Amino acid sequence: MEDNAPSYNSCFTNQERENEGIPKAKWPPNSPDLNPIEHIWRLMKWRILRRRGQERITTPSEMERVLWEEWDKITIEEINHEIVKLPDIMIKCVAANGGNKFQS
Repeated sequence: MEDNAPSYNSCFTNQERENEGIPKAKWPPNSPDLNPIEHIWRLMKWRILRRRGQERITTPSEMERVLWEEWDKITIEEINHEIVKLPDIMIKCVAANGGNKFQS
């Protein structure tokens, strides 16, 4: 699936597609602003960064432990809060002609 990444539009890739007779699909851009899980990841990142003053995370197993701890703290209310913002985010995205240069 092509997601508008530069590698899918390289001269080599386009030539090989044409050589094989494969038409280029026009996929819409993927906006992380329209995906609530991206907002939850940002929330987790903020919480983990906030912990840095209290503890040092220096191994993969410590990081896994911290990730699970923070994941388990996410409430359904926080998830719903991100979901209810989607209509406003969509309006802003349309107003920006599909762009995502705005804060949600």
